[in-house]
Amino acid sequence: MLYIDASQYKNLDSNIKKNTTFIKKCKTSLAADSTQQLLNDIKKLSLEKYISEIVGAVLEGMLKCKSTTDISACVEVISALHQRFPETFTLLLTYNLAKALSQPSRQHLNSLSQDQRDKEESTRISRQRTYLRISVELWLADVLRNVEDGIPSLASTSLEGVESQRDGVAGFVGSSSSTSLKSRKKEDNEKKTKSNFVYNALKGLLSNDLEQNINLPIAASFLKNYGQEILGIIPRKQRAALEQQQEQGDNNNVVTNGETMDNSSSSSVVTPEYRKLLRDLFEEYYRNVEKHLVKEHKMIKKLDHRNREILYTRDLEMPELPEEEGVTRVSIVSAGAANAFSETKESLANGIWEDEDARKFYEDLPDLNVLVPGVFLESNPPKRTTDGDEQEKETTEEEEIGDEDVDASDLVDQALNTDKDEESAANSMPSQLAQLDGLIARLPTLGNRDLIDSAAVEFCYMNSKNARKRLVKALLNVPRQRVDLLPYYSRLIAILSQYYPDISETVLAALDHEFKGLQKKKTQDLLESRVKNIRLISELTKFRVVPAHTIFHVFKIALDDFTHQNIDIVCNLLETCGRYLLKSTETSVRMNNMLEVVMRKKNVQHMDNRQMLMIENAYYQANPPDRTAIVEKERSPMELYVRKLIYGDLNKKSLDRILKQLRKLHWKDEKIFKMVLKIFQKVWKIKYSNIHLLAILASGLHRHHSDFGVQLVDSLIEEIRIGLEQNIFKHNQRRIAVVKYLGELYNYRLIDSPLVFDTLYTIVTLGHEFGRPARERFCPMDAPNDFFRIRLCCTLLDTCGMCFDRGSSKRKLDYFLTFFQMYIFTKAKPPMDVDFMVSDTLEMLRPQMHIFASYEEANEAVDRMLLEQLKSVQGSDGKVQEGGFEESEEESTSDEADDDDHLEDADRDEEEEDNTEEITQEGVDDGEDEEEDVVVLKTKQDQVSKEEDDEFEREFSRMMNESMESRKFEKKSAVLDVPIPMNLRGAQDRRTATAQEKGNNQQDKMSFTLLTKKGNRQQTRTMEVPSDSILAVSTRTKQEAEREEQQQLKKLVLNYEEREEAAARQAAKEERARQRGGFRGRRVLHIGGGGGGAYSGR
Repeated sequence: MLYIDASQYKNLDSNIKKNTTFIKKCKTSLAADSTQQLLNDIKKLSLEKYISEIVGAVLEGMLKCKSTTDISACVEVISALHQRFPETFTLLLTYNLAKALSQPSRQHLNSLSQDQRDKEESTRISRQRTYLRISVELWLADVLRNVEDGIPSLASTSLEGVESQRDGVAGFVGSSSSTSLKSRKKEDNEKKTKSNFVYNALKGLLSNDLEQNINLPIAASFLKNYGQEILGIIPRKQRAALEQQQEQGDNNNVVTNGETMDNSSSSSVVTPEYRKLLRDLFEEYYRNVEKHLVKEHKMIKKLDHRNREILYTRDLEMPELPEEEGVTRVSIVSAGAANAFSETKESLANGIWEDEDARKFYEDLPDLNVLVPGVFLESNPPKRTTDGDEQEKETTEEEEIGDEDVDASDLVDQALNTDKDEESAANSMPSQLAQLDGLIARLPTLGNRDLIDSAAVEFCYMNSKNARKRLVKALLNVPRQRVDLLPYYSRLIAILSQYYPDISETVLAALDHEFKGLQKKKTQDLLESRVKNIRLISELTKFRVVPAHTIFHVFKIALDDFTHQNIDIVCNLLETCGRYLLKSTETSVRMNNMLEVVMRKKNVQHMDNRQMLMIENAYYQANPPDRTAIVEKERSPMELYVRKLIYGDLNKKSLDRILKQLRKLHWKDEKIFKMVLKIFQKVWKIKYSNIHLLAILASGLHRHHSDFGVQLVDSLIEEIRIGLEQNIFKHNQRRIAVVKYLGELYNYRLIDSPLVFDTLYTIVTLGHEFGRPARERFCPMDAPNDFFRIRLCCTLLDTCGMCFDRGSSKRKLDYFLTFFQMYIFTKAKPPMDVDFMVSDTLEMLRPQMHIFASYEEANEAVDRMLLEQLKSVQGSDGKVQEGGFEESEEESTSDEADDDDHLEDADRDEEEEDNTEEITQEGVDDGEDEEEDVVVLKTKQDQVSKEEDDEFEREFSRMMNESMESRKFEKKSAVLDVPIPMNLRGAQDRRTATAQEKGNNQQDKMSFTLLTKKGNRQQTRTMEVPSDSILAVSTRTKQEAEREEQQQLKKLVLNYEEREEAAARQAAKEERARQRGGFRGRRVLHIGGGGGGAYSGR
């Protein structure tokens, strides 16, 4: 028990600023690096009036102590405060720690949603695990005793002493309180054992968690750290070593049931009664965890059995899941507390880092104590003459920095004052200065983690205060454009700050001063400097060099004036350390609130598109939206092999080999056929320069598998039409590739020229009214400012247009180029690249072709072309194609005609040979059965005699004369219904439509078109004649008569065809019956070319 003389704490410093600074230091960190300074402040400052604030700051500073070293330092500071203020500080700390370690009420948890509840539980477990570990250390150090000793506020006790019923705290002052404490211990020792602080805290956490076992990480952390010291549980390895020593006779310890009764290591605080209570508590919790685990295992087994039954009913098998031996896969720990067993760092599951490399870069820092001798790691802080004078000096310097515009290099000089002795020593060692200069010169080239780590080790061997000052200057004077060096410089600062804390303090002070100075300057020419400053601060935040309150202070200053360059500052901060602050447990809530403020300001304020896009990108980079993982498509080995051949290995050298490999596939398998067809259809997945190679493969496969070529061409035509109908911009490259593929298929004779021209006309006419583009008619599928169809036509013509240079295909191409020029004039003024593309195409195909200058000229040329085609069709017996062109007897090219002729001759010869062989074989077979006579029938050629010809001529002349005589006296009616010329039909259609609209209102009139001629120009006019006039009645009667005559002719033609078919069937039936009856048993050979017209046979 400590007895402290209160008289030595009478004359202490009560400066408000210094006491407030001490509270801030406690709140910021109680780690090992600030322990000595805090202990000195406790001895020199009068902190009596700030006990409540100190307790709150200490509770907040406890949460930042993660490692064992930091926890020991924290306990040392709290113990010093306990020694000074046992009657106030310890009681308040006891109450607040007990409150922090209590279980939250169910009513509060039920009011939260499931996600909020999970986050709340995860944060609580992480917080209470740290509190419990520090509380146990304080309990072992006789700072905390019982829960009942705590008080909620200082109003419960006097400022000079404590009431007798509160004297249960160790280290209290006064003999009377110690006497009452001894008497009370004798009376209710058993009661006090059960009211012990640690026991009550653990009982509150574990006894109320028997259903879900959420607090399992807390129990596991306690057993890991204090299982041997408090509960007396010895690990198996140590127990085996003790048993081995016992067998050898060296049995100083007695081992029983996993426990050791080593009196030398037993603590006076941990009594056997208390140890038994704790063991019973943990054993009860273990049994509940075991029951929970067995229950979960049974439920999983039941679910697995149910799944197997369902799969069995569907004739499927359950996949066998791999299991590793010796690995426990069942876990009942919640997802939020999955990383609770880690004491020093958090797992990647919470998403703080993007990947494992980033985590290693920011967390796995080398320990210089292992790499460098300890003599080089002494920073030698300057000795302080008078603490009060120095603190006043620091305060004055801070005020000067805040008021004046001091350069960053001057600030470094102020922070690292170089002594004259060190300067003279540095001057006396030029080799060390040269090494330092070389290291500083190499800093911009250190672009990876290993180089930075080696530079930190190298700097330790040339360490001095002057060297540290020069290094900090070099790190802060990084070029504004080299922001890529900031993460590596930050790592160097973090590594050296472990043993040279003045480096990080100076860097932070300089960065804070620079940030404030840049905020005062409202000019727009310092954007790069602002970005460099905020990015360096953000990188140091991820290395835990910059405290969280500093980065949030910077964030708030930029967010308060969320305009101009402050928007860039906020966006760079979010991009650099936004994810880290949002996913960290200590800063997640505050960062969420700040992000909400950012988005609200973006929606309220007026910003340009660049700023809004920048804010959205930064927000989603810090808080990316939840999305499902991309599922990779599973492909069969055969499909992977074919895709490799087509998409990867296809080139000129491997073309023959790939064709042979594809021919070896099992083409009768429908799945393989569809798979290969699908790969050949997706031509846009290969290089554009290899499309002709794919066409060669398709042509080679079509020779052996004709169905493949037909389906491939059908799919390509369908793909082109779908692209024209949908007209999606992102598919433009795909459409270009498909059109070029179609042209290459023509080059390698998989398709014919009519299909190419049909495709060309489809491209320029699909969606247009009347199948003809016009400037005055708007087409939604082909807007006037959309020039992609022109690119498609040029691509197809560039691919195969040079082949249309002979025969009818040449004339068809000339017609299309005329139509194509008219189509181009229906568009708006094309861009320069489209204009050049059209010019190159026309120059390549028809260098001497006349280029039209206007839409009217091109439209008139198209009208003349269509009129010529119509006349040629009406004046010949040729067939009319869909495009309105005459189908010539010639083929598209002379080469094709020659090839087709050769193919037809070969087919004809093969058919005749097959027929001859079949007849000869049948004759041989019949001759073997019975000997029959063979009658040879020669084709009869009718020879009409001269007398019959003369008689036919006389009858025909007489019939014609009679017809002419009968119609000589008929009245000739005026020919009123004549066709309108083609060049006037377009305008006439519009007038007729207008007249019909008027006629709907005036049904007692009939419209006629009057054709007149003025000079050399024909004109048409619309006349309205009363419907009861003679002209209208006669015209209507004539039209009805012509309509009836057409119907009768149609019936006659149809009936004639039916009669001809019926007669042909009847004749064929009679011929078969006659051959079976009259020529039974005889073979008949038809030999053409015989003369005489007589039948010979015997």
